Amino acid sequence: MKRGLTAIFVLAGCAVGFAQSGVSPLGLIPSPVPGLSASIWTEKSQYTVGETARIHFYISQAAYVYIFDIEPTGNVRLIFPNPYSPNAYRPAGTHVLPDQSTYQFRVAPPTGTETLQLVASTRPLSFPMGTYSDPYPLLGPTVESGKVAVLGLVPEPGCGCYVTAWTTFQIVGASTGPGYWPCPPCWGITPCPPCSGMGYIAPGMGWFWSPSGNWQFFLGECPSGPGYCWYVGPDGQWRFKVQLCFGNCP
Repeated sequence: MKRGLTAIFVLAGCAVGFAQSGVSPLGLIPSPVPGLSASIWTEKSQYTVGETARIHFYISQAAYVYIFDIEPTGNVRLIFPNPYSPNAYRPAGTHVLPDQSTYQFRVAPPTGTETLQLVASTRPLSFPMGTYSDPYPLLGPTVESGKVAVLGLVPEPGCGCYVTAWTTFQIVGASTGPGYWPCPPCWGITPCPPCSGMGYIAPGMGWFWSPSGNWQFFLGECPSGPGYCWYVGPDGQWRFKVQLCFGNCP
């Protein structure tokens, strides 16, 4: 495992999804490709905020695979390929994501109906790759704007070079528990903060523990004073430091 880094993305469980007929949620018109079919699903039909999830997909022959997430708010993001799993070209068969220990898909607010859409293409497509600090790039803040971005980069339906599959699912809220914020790896060095996950980590986010035993979430710099500080560096890595104070301490 690549220590100090766990990329986390808002996701929920979904029912099995197969290549459907008609216009897809992102406006793609399925076009038959000889020998190529695809489907996408997760283990559960409903996930509670804070749970982790895995995405399964199947392709009948080797292809370039791209997976988009349409959040309940309408945000459209490319979640695969990503910086932690950058190879879009996959052999025929069933695959599971995450396929690396360096990232997770963790369910986070908002609640509601969410959609995953897969595009399997016989040729590579030029979707923007995310960065370690922002691994799942926003293609559009609404479904319509996301459609425009996707349609502008996918070949015309008559090309006979891609198929698509999608599914919908539900995100439900946790009845109890703390807020959902980024979780550092901890490694047993300190008690872990009261967190369960988030959309994704970004530089400047962190948790500070003071000798009083209280955890504080912050954005920006570690608070001053003695304590433990977990924070996300500019490279997207979790960092840890111990802050000591001698004499008159705050």
